Amino acid sequence: MTQRRPGSTVKVSVSLDKRDLAALRRHAKAMHGGNLSAAFADAAKLVRQREARRALVAMLGGPTLDADATAAIGAEQIAAPPKRPSRKRAA
Repeated sequence: MTQRRPGSTVKVSVSLDKRDLAALRRHAKAMHGGNLSAAFADAAKLVRQREARRALVAMLGGPTLDADATAAIGAEQIAAPPKRPSRKRAA
């Protein structure tokens, strides 16, 4: 059962994996002075952004990448950036 709170917020009860809760608490501490509700709001914002991206892709005619190409791009983004060649200074 939800309980109305001041403004546009709603009080809810959730069950989370311990690691997920720990990550949210770390985020809350680092970014919001420990405010766990603000960390949940950040997570909800990411979900809304993902929904908006999916709606945009659908509006533009659907995805143009197959699963293999999508996975390759994801792996490339996760990988460490390539090392830049060292520059030699003129003597």
